Amino acid sequence: NLQAHDRRHEERATKEEMHVDSQQPVGQNGCAERAFLATAALLAPICWASGAPIARALLSTAQPLPSSALVASRFAVSALVLAPLLAVDMRKRTKGEEFATEGLFRAAAELAFYLFVGNALVTESLRACGAGHAEFVVNAAKAVAVPSLAYLVGIRVSKATWSGAAGVMAGLTLLTGAQGAGGATLADVGLLLAALCFSAHTQRMSVHAAKFDALPLTVTKLSMVAVMAVTASLARGDGSAISSAVASKEVLLLLFLSGAISVAGGMMFQATAQRNVGAAESQIIYATQPVWAALYAWAALGETMGGQEILGGAVILLSSALSSAWDAKDSEA
Repeated sequence: NLQAHDRRHEERATKEEMHVDSQQPVGQNGCAERAFLATAALLAPICWASGAPIARALLSTAQPLPSSALVASRFAVSALVLAPLLAVDMRKRTKGEEFATEGLFRAAAELAFYLFVGNALVTESLRACGAGHAEFVVNAAKAVAVPSLAYLVGIRVSKATWSGAAGVMAGLTLLTGAQGAGGATLADVGLLLAALCFSAHTQRMSVHAAKFDALPLTVTKLSMVAVMAVTASLARGDGSAISSAVASKEVLLLLFLSGAISVAGGMMFQATAQRNVGAAESQIIYATQPVWAALYAWAALGETMGGQEILGGAVILLSSALSSAWDAKDSEA
């Protein structure tokens, strides 16, 4: 009995030592993981922001693509860019490390629908408004819609997130005020509807990203969007317009940049970040997108940036940074 008692005592002590020893690395890994996820969440809007200026440039070419064809081309390119990476990743995986596939196609189809409709609405609206204005309307609506959707489905939204959303709205108001936005137009209605689609996508992404690996989910989703857009484009009789447009090297380059950077890069970073970061918290970081879009539009399209726009951008970045820091502090408490 004494030997059995001593053996149990030694086993318990060993387990306690292992538990103590494991705590420090876990804490360090936790900080590193938070930093990695925050970086991925920030890189997503930086990639997305390039989409509107590139789309605006594509629509300004001598033979502009129809909106449905433009959406189809961007997502087809993005799927083609990521497909080889998926093939390599699948080849490296050993038995027992396969991707989770049950429910993958259903999840990807849901996300693809939101993206297809949202992008089609934005692309059509860009024919009647500037890239900076489009970024404002969409992101202002998302800043409110995403945390509101999370709250409505019973997800707790922190005070830091609500405060960050308020700061983002203030910054966006400064941005759009500097651009002299007038009354609501039909293009604004389309942009608001697009924002609702993107908000639903962000909310549902948090659910699906926790279940599936980022790469297969992203590739499947983007492929489905491409199929939807190609079908819609062919149904509208855009075949001849596509053939004429893609004959231009300028159009091909812009399509590649849009698909590879704006779509593929942005979606991969989003799927990675939202594996462990909620939709509402992520959206505060994603809300920096109009700041990067304004910089892209200034650098590539020659759109001007005044003092009020610079102030608005600074308010957005500061609000996002403070909200993320507040959330990180609360999670450590």
